[in-house]
Amino acid sequence: MVSVVRIASHLRRYLLLYVLLVIIIALPIGYYNADRFKAHEELVKNTILFLALGTLLPSMIQLRAEKIGGELRFKWRETLIALIIVFLIVPVIAIFFATYINDRTIGIGYIAANSVPASSASVAYVMLAEGNIELATVLVILSIIIALFAAPLYVGLYAQSVHINLPITVLAESVAIALLIPLILGQLIRYILIVRRARKLAVDKTVVFDCKEKAMKGIGAKESYSIDKEVVKCLENKIMTRIKPVLSIWTITFMLTLVSLLIANKARLLISKPDLAIYIISAQLGIYTIIILSLLVASILLKMKYRDHMAAAFISLTKNESVAAAMAVLAIGPTAAIPAALIPAIQPVIAILYISSSPIIKRILKDMGDKY
Repeated sequence: MVSVVRIASHLRRYLLLYVLLVIIIALPIGYYNADRFKAHEELVKNTILFLALGTLLPSMIQLRAEKIGGELRFKWRETLIALIIVFLIVPVIAIFFATYINDRTIGIGYIAANSVPASSASVAYVMLAEGNIELATVLVILSIIIALFAAPLYVGLYAQSVHINLPITVLAESVAIALLIPLILGQLIRYILIVRRARKLAVDKTVVFDCKEKAMKGIGAKESYSIDKEVVKCLENKIMTRIKPVLSIWTITFMLTLVSLLIANKARLLISKPDLAIYIISAQLGIYTIIILSLLVASILLKMKYRDHMAAAFISLTKNESVAAAMAVLAIGPTAAIPAALIPAIQPVIAILYISSSPIIKRILKDMGDKY
């Protein structure tokens, strides 16, 4: 029997192929069933919302909100650079590209797709690149908080500029629903399944774990409080390692289903205007190029360490398009979700290419950093 770990590893490795496959399958299905999709518009909207929230939930379970204090205090420059790129440079460039999209609703959706927080896969990419996972976690949490305000602001202002009435309050509500519901539910699940379980195991004398042995070795009785904290932390990591493959399968399954539904729902529009899809993908590649160049220059000037650079890079490069899809359905319209369906087709490619380029990035940061 194939193990859960092997299935999760397989899905991550071939994610790009599966995304392309579901798009190819969804296009003809959606094209020949366009009338059915239109007749069940409300059901389609609710299904998209359910899938979007379902895609987000596993990443929210893995977030450790308690980490934000310490890392932010010591890495404030790196944090600031990443947030400036994510919430200032990227949305401004996206607005520029959106002005050349003929369909105003899709243009608004493109702004939404580039104003949402980092994707659930960003921390995994940081880990693969041997980057600073703690800093990446802090950046993900901060990006979620800032996106609650930044995403509706950018989308609302752009909508006004193209004469579409989208109240910022409605947009804010949609972002809050898309982010806060999975966040709160995810943290509750994490507390019940991981934190509370780890605390019980830490004080259970009948259960023996490596965590306990390592924590107790060479430590006196007066430091028992710190030992308990270390044991709990170690046990949390072990429990998370066990359930991570399941969460990974869950995320990818929901994401592929979401992308297929978004594409099928607007297949007739995409097939009749193939230049639209080509433009969105090309514009996004332009944004990725600007992000990488901006971050490299900032990293060299500030002498940013490789591990911190990689954390900032993947938080900047990967966006959680499930939030954009939910936002589109709740406040704009399903047509606005087209960019959120297309961007996942290229996002993993850029992330994997950047991981592959890590030796070159290391050398550039070292050589150029020494000159300043």
